[in-house]
Amino acid sequence: MKKIICICLFLGMATACDSFLELQPESQINEQNFYKTKNDFEKAMIGVYGTFKEMYNTNLFYVAELMSDNAEISISSSSITEVEFDELNVTPANTILQSIWSTSLYTVARCNIIINRLPEADIDAQVKDRLMGEAKFMRAYSYFILVQTFGNVPITDAEFRSPDQVASADLSLKPKEAVYAKIIEDLTAAETLLPATLNPNKGYASRGTVKTLLGKVYLTQRQYQLAETKLWEVIESNQYSLVTNYASLFTNGNENLAESIFELKFISGANLGNSYSIQFTPATTGLLANGQQGSGRITPTLSLVEAYEDGDLRKEVSVGEYITSNLTGERFYSRHGLKFVDFTAVNPRDGSINFTVLRYADVLLMYAEALNEQGQTDDALLYLNRVRARASLDGLEDLTQEEARAAIQHERRVELAYEAHRWFDLVRTGKAREVINAFYQAKGLNFSVADHELILPIPRREIEINPKLIQNPGY
Repeated sequence: MKKIICICLFLGMATACDSFLELQPESQINEQNFYKTKNDFEKAMIGVYGTFKEMYNTNLFYVAELMSDNAEISISSSSITEVEFDELNVTPANTILQSIWSTSLYTVARCNIIINRLPEADIDAQVKDRLMGEAKFMRAYSYFILVQTFGNVPITDAEFRSPDQVASADLSLKPKEAVYAKIIEDLTAAETLLPATLNPNKGYASRGTVKTLLGKVYLTQRQYQLAETKLWEVIESNQYSLVTNYASLFTNGNENLAESIFELKFISGANLGNSYSIQFTPATTGLLANGQQGSGRITPTLSLVEAYEDGDLRKEVSVGEYITSNLTGERFYSRHGLKFVDFTAVNPRDGSINFTVLRYADVLLMYAEALNEQGQTDDALLYLNRVRARASLDGLEDLTQEEARAAIQHERRVELAYEAHRWFDLVRTGKAREVINAFYQAKGLNFSVADHELILPIPRREIEINPKLIQNPGY
């Protein structure tokens, strides 16, 4: 019985487990009288976004940035769990990895409840379609993170209401091809369900949000024609545009900007803020307010700092190299991330700057990649150069396909640094081993990336709980 209950917790079926308890009086919120009204489902959907936000607030950056050549740990007192990502030697016992798995599947579980109960709800059809579209989008995004991180993962659209249902369910690992098919199925449905008009609140999924993620999924699968089509629909919609001031994307007041396609809302106070000010800055005073220190856990590498071309306006917005002590006035060298760092926060663990998950510059660069991979290099450079122009850089021209491929990936690195893209970009383009091994070699480190390490191990706790799970090869 203990194992069955643990599986229920692993899948995050909190509502289902509530059904085993009889709440009195019946006027209390429970799974029998909730999920009835529009307000009920709106609240449930806010819970989905909130769970998803937890992943981007901390843990996903260990995979997407720290495992790449963008970031490194700059303190000696970091935990073994964190060092495993820095050295790309992640073990099944890693608790950060466990959190990514659990949070992703918990988001899936919450989405399943909404998706399963909405058809029976007596609410307006347009509202029902919108909520269904949002839930399918969020389920798809959660699976996209899972499949990129772990490869084969369980797929379920069930809402469990008893231990017997959990025990009899097929929770074995499904091939990544099946996971991608599920993602595309959800996104294709969500695209038709969400309204065509732009939602001015970028904290909620819209049709453009779905198209953007679908384009990214197709690009990840190297289905370049499909990616081109879907990303062009985002561009052609004219609902999004590059903002003039790059810095405005990553500082206070960055809510619902023209470039934002999907963002996560953070508010200082009551533990609703973000922790980027701690994560991305070194363990020294002089940078943050009130003499506070960062943690030195995800700080920029020299490789990233040197990746910016001379005159690139993005460098001073994205990374810093020097700090002036607010005690002695001494200026000293200490690399630090600047994006999403809230320099006004009384508590740097409680920042108020929103995190942009998807934005228009990413669309332009993905579109350039899709075109170039189909041999349309000159056209691809037009979209690449739109991003470069905003950074005050000259346009590129007369490149071969291979040269353009390298230029696009370089541009993605400096444009999207510290936005949780780098590791996934390297794996998608087949460059992870080459780039990261060269990075380690240049630093004089005796680390290397093996083929099997391009996906991470299934958390050991999940295998102990669920015998249907089989560990990934090499771990």
